[in-house]
Amino acid sequence: MTTETIRTTETVTHATAKACATAAWDCQTHTFLGSPETVVQHLAGLPDELVGRRVYMLMVEGDTRSEARIFERFNIEDIEGTVAQWPEDDMSGLVTQITEVLAANRGVHCPGEQVKATLESERELSVAAPAPAPRSAAAAFGPVLAGFEGDTFVRATVMVLC
Repeated sequence: MTTETIRTTETVTHATAKACATAAWDCQTHTFLGSPETVVQHLAGLPDELVGRRVYMLMVEGDTRSEARIFERFNIEDIEGTVAQWPEDDMSGLVTQITEVLAANRGVHCPGEQVKATLESERELSVAAPAPAPRSAAAAFGPVLAGFEGDTFVRATVMVLC
């Protein structure tokens, strides 16, 4: 369940519905392991088109802590979005859980909404107020990894949903 509900009166546009239907058949997972500096370079090298998606996630596991974030724009055309975040004890379990949701969905429903519904039913997500959506992978993921720069080894997984 989220700690804040922001989208009460917005509606999904036709372009967003079409993009989500297409994305349901094009979900992606990218995982990088190593020093925080190496991982942030790999994340910055991801295609900027992925942050043009409506919903994507970043999960980072460091030496002593882990956290996950969902980046979301309500409509594909929106220039603002929200970021939900929460600590996570078992990142490998979370990746497996999300993969199972996507496989069970089999491209039928919006993958972002399916994943979010599953996560919100089991976790308390803290949602930030709307802010300008990141324009690049480096802008989206770099600040998150900065919080792990004192760690010796990290694993970061990006899941591109819809």
